[in-house]
Amino acid sequence: MSGIFIEGIIVSVLVLAVSVYFGFWGRKMTKNVSDYFVAGRSIGAVNNGLAMVSLSLSLTTFLGLTALIFHGFYLAIALYAAFTASFIGMLVLAAPYLRRHKSFTTMAFIGERFYSRNLRLLSVFIMLIVSILYLIANIKGIGIIFQVLLGLPQVYGILIGGLVVTLYVMVGGMYGVTYSQSFQSVVVLFAIFVPIMIILRALGADGWWFPPLGYGEMVPAMVNVTPHYFFPFIVHPVWYVAVFFGTFFGIIGLPHFVMRFFTVRDAKEARWSLVFCTFLVGLINTSVYALGFAGVYYVASRGVQISIADYDKLLFILTEAIAGNSWLAITVGGALAAGISTVAGLLMIMGTGIVHDLYGVLRPNTSQEKMLKMATSVMFVVGVLVTILSLRPPAFILVTIMWAFGIAGSAFGVPIVLGIWWKRTTKEGAGAGMIIGFLTSFIPYVLIEIMGWEATMISRYLYGPLGWVKVIAFSTPLTFITTIIVSWLTKEPPAEVKASVDVMHGWSDYREERYNGKLLPIIVLVLSVLSILSIFTLYDIFSVIG
Repeated sequence: MSGIFIEGIIVSVLVLAVSVYFGFWGRKMTKNVSDYFVAGRSIGAVNNGLAMVSLSLSLTTFLGLTALIFHGFYLAIALYAAFTASFIGMLVLAAPYLRRHKSFTTMAFIGERFYSRNLRLLSVFIMLIVSILYLIANIKGIGIIFQVLLGLPQVYGILIGGLVVTLYVMVGGMYGVTYSQSFQSVVVLFAIFVPIMIILRALGADGWWFPPLGYGEMVPAMVNVTPHYFFPFIVHPVWYVAVFFGTFFGIIGLPHFVMRFFTVRDAKEARWSLVFCTFLVGLINTSVYALGFAGVYYVASRGVQISIADYDKLLFILTEAIAGNSWLAITVGGALAAGISTVAGLLMIMGTGIVHDLYGVLRPNTSQEKMLKMATSVMFVVGVLVTILSLRPPAFILVTIMWAFGIAGSAFGVPIVLGIWWKRTTKEGAGAGMIIGFLTSFIPYVLIEIMGWEATMISRYLYGPLGWVKVIAFSTPLTFITTIIVSWLTKEPPAEVKASVDVMHGWSDYREERYNGKLLPIIVLVLSVLSILSIFTLYDIFSVIG
């Protein structure tokens, strides 16, 4: 992959052209603020499900997850399994209830459910941190794509790719983003499934026609060439606990993903769109694992060397080596579709958060026309700034994504779940929990990723490969404990706020006792305390491993 890649440029231009077309079409459909931010709440289940698939299958999946499989072997099973299962958690705990609340954003939900303008403003700040981390990883991925297409150093790929995608997103608002994401999800599905089938077939897998299970018969051969591939204790068991917490509550807390539930017609459409999304995401995640598996096997059996700096390019390297340039062009186009889809969703939530939840709250009399103009300008400025920040990307795409999940899960996921299921959750409890969850996950990020500390300088418990992930195993339970205890110690929410909880659950009448008992918070509190205690116990038991 050197020089200008003509076939890849042609496919990528086609993907961008169709996406831009939907953007201009979306602009024609946009008449007011509701149309721009949530597509007039008119999107159906299939369309929204496809859009969520495209949003979920970012370059984290296309490039980052394959790099983790190649680098961390068995660890990736926990990651993709937990990520897929987290959609079920979202379905059961949040999706339909958030839609019934009729907010535009996570920040609006927090501000209204916890009857606090200050919490809404705080949530805008946290949203920006989470979204920037997510954007940095995806813009790095887009930089890799443009590096492959143009044969330029990665820094130029990041600059060109970041600006191109930013300009595309500005065009059409949520209508354009939704229909573009639906188109992009189809491109992604084709561009990842077919090359993986070709790769598995070339490596001798009889089950190549169904990638999620197609690598099964290659397991004995993998044991021969890479015996330690299936060893689960490359990391400490607490790492798996952290991955569960981070993905399960992180997906509920990611503002750009939650925003999709505010675009559908009703709670039923929200529920079915998530069912559709979960099925397709599960297929893709298991297929991507097959790709990573094939990559490890290919390198070990053929004696090929891939530098650590190129791990994120594993999909491209294998496709070029085994399937050829034509399929590589399609794969690059699919990766670009995945990247611009996620960047579009992130820029939309950042623009909406700054204009609707920050400026709109501080200046409530602002006209709709002015807010629409501001949203476009804000997205451009944010896109440029994040592109500049991305010039110092992490070594692996997945690094900042995992931090984003952890911060979102602790700071947003916990208060959202408690706000839906426990009326007694107060603004003081939610605020204290959000601050604790944010600080206990963001401060370690700053110390480790920005200041360059070794994770064990923060705590001896953070040793081993990707040891910093274990921060999430502490921050999420601490957020639950803080929120519940402070809520008990402070004044109950107003009656109208408690009534909104019944409305979120579809009740037409109000009963004080619904979702207001003591059993649920006690169970959650006990489980959170036991979770933290078990972490110390597991550490002592497995201290010789890792």
